[in-house]
Amino acid sequence: MAFEFRLKKVLKYRQDQKELAKEELSNRRRELDLLQDELQGLHGKGQALLNFYRERQAKAIDVRLLRNIENYRSHLQECTERKQQECRQSSSKVEEQRQVVLGFWKNCQVLKKLQEKSFMDYQQEEKQKEQYFHDELSLRLYLRHGR
Repeated sequence: MAFEFRLKKVLKYRQDQKELAKEELSNRRRELDLLQDELQGLHGKGQALLNFYRERQAKAIDVRLLRNIENYRSHLQECTERKQQECRQSSSKVEEQRQVVLGFWKNCQVLKKLQEKSFMDYQQEEKQKEQYFHDELSLRLYLRHGR
């Protein structure tokens, strides 16, 4: 009789849940990375605008150009603030999902420990059966040859 863990289906189900949670964590992490890349791009644009303004400061600046620079700077600042808020929200989602994955991992570890213990009990039981069989065989041989 081969060993079969009685909670095998539960373990498989929890491992599948853990894998799905890991995939979700990966997706959320990818979203966070994209948001951070966009935020870096906005910072780069803001720096480029600042450099452009400094270069033009030495020269005469047209009022329309100055107004356009200020409007663009204001727009970049608003976009940056929105992206920072999205990054914070995404970061909290990543952390929540990390906790979910950790919970599924712990559940799987508990079941794996139970499986190991069950297997050890099975091996012990098989050893006892084998020992009993050998004892019976030895006793019969002794009794047969002893007469």
